[in-house]
Amino acid sequence: MDAVPTPTAGPLHPIPQPGAARHALLRLATVMLDGEDEREVLWNGMAAIAATGPFTAEAAYTVHDGLARRCPPHQVAARAVAQPPNTAAREEAVHPTRDVPAEAAAADVVAADRLDRRIDALDGSSRHLHEPGMPWARAIALRYRDHCLGYLVVRSLTTPSAEETALTDLLAQQTGNALARLTGHGMDPDRAGSESAPGTGDPPATGNVPGTEGGPPPPGVGATVSALASRLAIRDALSRAAVSGRGEQGILQALYDHTGFAALTEDRFGNTRAWAGPRRGRPETGDGSGRRPQSNTRRRDALMSGARRRPGIVRDRERLIVPIEMAGDLLGVVALADPDRRATETDTSALEQAALVLAPQLAHECRLAELEPRLRRDLVDRLISGEATDDVFTLAAALGHDLHRAHKVAVVEWPGLAETAALGDAVVRAAGRLRLDVLVGSRGETTVVLVADEKRRDPGGELHRALSDELGTGAGTIGVGDHCDVLTDLPHSYDEAVRALTVRRRSQDPYGSTIFDELGLCRMMGTGDGEREADRFVREWLGRLLDYDARHHTELVTTLSRYLESGGSYDATSETLLIHRSTVRYRLQRIREITGHDLSDVGTRLNLHVATRIRNVLDAPR
Repeated sequence: MDAVPTPTAGPLHPIPQPGAARHALLRLATVMLDGEDEREVLWNGMAAIAATGPFTAEAAYTVHDGLARRCPPHQVAARAVAQPPNTAAREEAVHPTRDVPAEAAAADVVAADRLDRRIDALDGSSRHLHEPGMPWARAIALRYRDHCLGYLVVRSLTTPSAEETALTDLLAQQTGNALARLTGHGMDPDRAGSESAPGTGDPPATGNVPGTEGGPPPPGVGATVSALASRLAIRDALSRAAVSGRGEQGILQALYDHTGFAALTEDRFGNTRAWAGPRRGRPETGDGSGRRPQSNTRRRDALMSGARRRPGIVRDRERLIVPIEMAGDLLGVVALADPDRRATETDTSALEQAALVLAPQLAHECRLAELEPRLRRDLVDRLISGEATDDVFTLAAALGHDLHRAHKVAVVEWPGLAETAALGDAVVRAAGRLRLDVLVGSRGETTVVLVADEKRRDPGGELHRALSDELGTGAGTIGVGDHCDVLTDLPHSYDEAVRALTVRRRSQDPYGSTIFDELGLCRMMGTGDGEREADRFVREWLGRLLDYDARHHTELVTTLSRYLESGGSYDATSETLLIHRSTVRYRLQRIREITGHDLSDVGTRLNLHVATRIRNVLDAPR
């Protein structure tokens, strides 16, 4: 008959496709029932195990009278089943067919002898054999009832999943059943005594012997193969869902389709991420909101801590949950809603397999969540530094932003916020509500926002209001630079935004938004040198007056400012300040006496007017 499909030859074969493994399993029962001797059953079982996971065959043993004996494969099996170097070398050392270095052959024989001694020392149970620095290895006991009939030793470059280990155990159980049929352990003692002895000329009846042609299969064969086929079908469906592009929702839908139980995932804080199937509300909330009540926080934390200490299925009231982990990090949980406790072993196996499939998906999302802000920050920094090259268009497109449009640069500071990253996230949320297309980065403690500006709108005011709502406080400042049609103008727009922010922070009303175009004369004050010159200028022309006001609590600077703004009108000044015309005249005379300036001189009036304008924008000179 046809041999079971086996992996390609080689020391370590790749993981087969689920379809190939299922095909092997469906034919396994027939192979085992038709096996003519123990060697054929052992190595057909080995081939089936290798077809279900990342396994490679190491050695097979039969056990008679408590002694384990190595059982080498047939020549055909040896070519079909992957063998590790030490097994092949040992055969070569005993029956040389090719040139093998004597030292290598001797070392492999020693290793094989050591494996034989370790198998002899086993107590009839499966055991892990791998050692530090060596590939994963396991001796799988082939048992029937209370008897150990043999061992299969397999290795793997990676640690097999719980699902793959469970499949090997099921296959080992079936292999043990087949060995029992051959060795007589599976026969009833009364029937065994009635069998014809060799040489009597009467062949044994086969019509009702389990496993023979015309007789029923050994007990459990149909159920085992059916369970294996069902598990592999679920595994196949979950794998297809994982690569279908439907993401987490597609995996949960496949889990729901195959189990019939509503499936959901939660993040590590207990918040629902995705759901498939009937939604009757979470057991903890009953309202379907997916939010965990504060009263359940401690219970859930204790539950997750216990689940991590004891890997596998954990019951959480009306649900079965499995932690989703990757490299020791808890990413969340996947759960089945099972209020009536109807889930079978196949359902729980599907849940565990879903956790394994979801782990790389959620880990990838976590890595993207960590990587994307860094990419955005680096891209924005390149753009405002004038270091942009043609590849920035491709990178921005990958991040979902079109750089071929016109932009404005805005810089944002919110002193009450502890982290710049939190402010950047708030900017993204606020911009989303305003339908502003933005690219957010940072430089130092300042958040930098590139705003798509096709309509030449002023984003500063509405962004400040939206951020105030988002953060619960309006104690923040935004500076906005000029419109840029090309990327090479972005550094200039950034400098303008910084200067607008600086002027606004030093103003008498430091919170709000300022556009560079609206600064007028104060544009010169946005840089360090400009600020110092502005302070020096104000001090030179208004210093004495500012000091007098500070000492005597008067308002001579304000009076001078309103007088100059009105074009030198006594009447307009008195109306603005709500004082008598003679009071204005008196104050101007005191200003002349204190400063020594002649207010009738055109040049003096111009300098004083500029100084008071700067003073009205900025707070007291530093």
